[in-house]
Amino acid sequence: MTDSYIGLGANLGDRLATLAQALHMVDELPGTHVVRVSRVYETEPWGMPGQPDYANAAAALRTSLQADDLLQALQEIEETLGRVREERYGARTIDVDILLFGDEEWASPTLSVPHPRLLEREFVVAPLLEIAPGIRLPDGTPVVREAAVHGRIVRDLGVLPGFEDRSVGESDPGSDAASRVSRVPVEGQDWVAVASSAGAGLIDRAPDLRLLFFQSVLETEEIPFAYDPFAPTENFNPWGLTRPVRLLVPESYARQAKKLLADAAAAPPEFPRE
Repeated sequence: MTDSYIGLGANLGDRLATLAQALHMVDELPGTHVVRVSRVYETEPWGMPGQPDYANAAAALRTSLQADDLLQALQEIEETLGRVREERYGARTIDVDILLFGDEEWASPTLSVPHPRLLEREFVVAPLLEIAPGIRLPDGTPVVREAAVHGRIVRDLGVLPGFEDRSVGESDPGSDAASRVSRVPVEGQDWVAVASSAGAGLIDRAPDLRLLFFQSVLETEEIPFAYDPFAPTENFNPWGLTRPVRLLVPESYARQAKKLLADAAAAPPEFPRE
């Protein structure tokens, strides 16, 4: 039996239901058992502009399958759930990737393990460290949040339905991953990112319309807010983003603000298109 770690993501349809269905199908593979599941995080899309936000999670498996057989099984699960491979980094119903497979390293036309972009993706690193604190790559390289600069986490979506008994809970030491990576000191107090414009299109020294709408929601409820600029890395900025920003609220208002913005996002106003 081999201890393996997979990453799951979806940004079309009922994201949490699809992630849960995919993981149930993984749990039913021959000689395979899902041991532990991270919480689910909403994350900024990257690779292609204009996509909906993703829901991402990670899971620990114990399997008797070989890595290439596991890959084939995961791809069949994706196809069963409606995955269409039309464009790289495009929107998708479901995505399931092998992140690590024991201490094995694979480099073939169909399989690369460890996942070649694992360390740079916050939506992979944060949930992976929840279920495997202190994990390292087969060559000894530690998995750390500092190197994860793409696909930033926006908010915590909670435990994956159907896997409550194997999930990181509210009281688990790893359950505040989203808050840790999105917490910003403002005038000596901790503020939390509740939305971001980094994946929402071209931005030129100002919040985009979506964030201005969210700001108006917070103002109506008299919730304090601030903007936190952060620059994309120079080697991954294909759309000319000059100043992506995050919308922050004091940590004491975070839960209320996330609920308000989630409700607002479900029925947004029509924005004019240029």
